Amino acid sequence: MVMAVLLFATLIAIYAFWIRPILQSRPAFRELYDKEENFFAALREKLKGIKQKLSSVIVIVAGAAVTGYDFFAPIISGVDMSSLTSRVPSWAWPLVLISLTALFQFLRNLADKRHLVELTDATAPDQGDVVRCGPGLRALSAGPSSTG
Repeated sequence: MVMAVLLFATLIAIYAFWIRPILQSRPAFRELYDKEENFFAALREKLKGIKQKLSSVIVIVAGAAVTGYDFFAPIISGVDMSSLTSRVPSWAWPLVLISLTALFQFLRNLADKRHLVELTDATAPDQGDVVRCGPGLRALSAGPSSTG
């Protein structure tokens, strides 16, 4: 199982860091990659702000499905069935929890950065406006003076 995961990760890395840049540099494939980037940009815009919520829902549903299977499968079938959680090695559970925590933190950081950029854009002062910074007020000195 570990070998299959490593092989899959290796193939993805080879494509992402070696094959894809070569294909992008070819004029015949440039249009396809431009369309791909437009698609992913539109998808990022559409999912902006809800990625963390979607990830949380997916984790909750997966946990409920596994727990439900472990609880209801023996009752419904009448046969003693092994639980899904016992098939996962015990050393993998901490890694799963750490990975999920890291994923949610990454998504939270993305949302915080987006929020900060939106706040900065919304409250960006024009030249010569007075801005509160620190204990007092300070006028921005950028731009030409209007007094001549």
